[in-house]
Amino acid sequence: MAFSDLFSGSRLGFSLLLAVALPSLARADDQITMNSGKVIAGHIVSVSDGQVTVQATASNGSLVTLPYQLSDIKTVTMAPPPELVAAKGQPPAQVVSTLAPLVKAYAGLPTDWVLDAMAQLADAYTALNQDDAANAVYAQINTLYPNSVYSPIATAGQAKVLLAQGKADQALAAVQPVVDLANKTIAPSAAEARSYAGAFLVYGQILEAQKKFPEALEAYLTVKTMFYQNQALVDQSDQLVQKLRATNPGVSVD
Repeated sequence: MAFSDLFSGSRLGFSLLLAVALPSLARADDQITMNSGKVIAGHIVSVSDGQVTVQATASNGSLVTLPYQLSDIKTVTMAPPPELVAAKGQPPAQVVSTLAPLVKAYAGLPTDWVLDAMAQLADAYTALNQDDAANAVYAQINTLYPNSVYSPIATAGQAKVLLAQGKADQALAAVQPVVDLANKTIAPSAAEARSYAGAFLVYGQILEAQKKFPEALEAYLTVKTMFYQNQALVDQSDQLVQKLRATNPGVSVD
């Protein structure tokens, strides 16, 4: 694996990076795949000012911190931090206190769990009636992940804020293009499916608010049948289906 171009031809820099990266490659949990195809391993510390800070272990056992340009990174393999798991099911205020630091540290990293954390954080702000804070998170998604498969997450989130404000018609107008796009996607990737699932959950809630119960049920069931790659969203669709059927006995998809 050639790393010399990262140090502008410096023989000393190349030797240091080779000593750090190669031993850590077999041991590190986090992996960064660069646009060039190179794979770099280590512990991802944070994301800031367009750079990802990675800590790796040198052959002598010492820790070395190296920066990489976010624009040069194609994908990241990194397990979700325990804070993300701990936030599940917690009161909104607790979710905010748990996830806000996590989002601040890792927003912009191209991996699904960061988007999950951002979506949960925005939802918690919405539940606390802090709509400006929620919309700021969604705007951050659009800024950090422009024209990506993650964009529908922000769109669906903004529609959710509108729905919480009682603006169902505006919410529908916001999310409808995402629903239409999803319906045209025959074989979505895992990331696309995660984004579309969130949109369909909001879409169903909007339809339910408009008393269109069969259509709402169909939207929820679409998550289970078409966009099922994210289990947490599937579980949420199950809960919404059960609630809808409990309050509207006999409702079915036309």
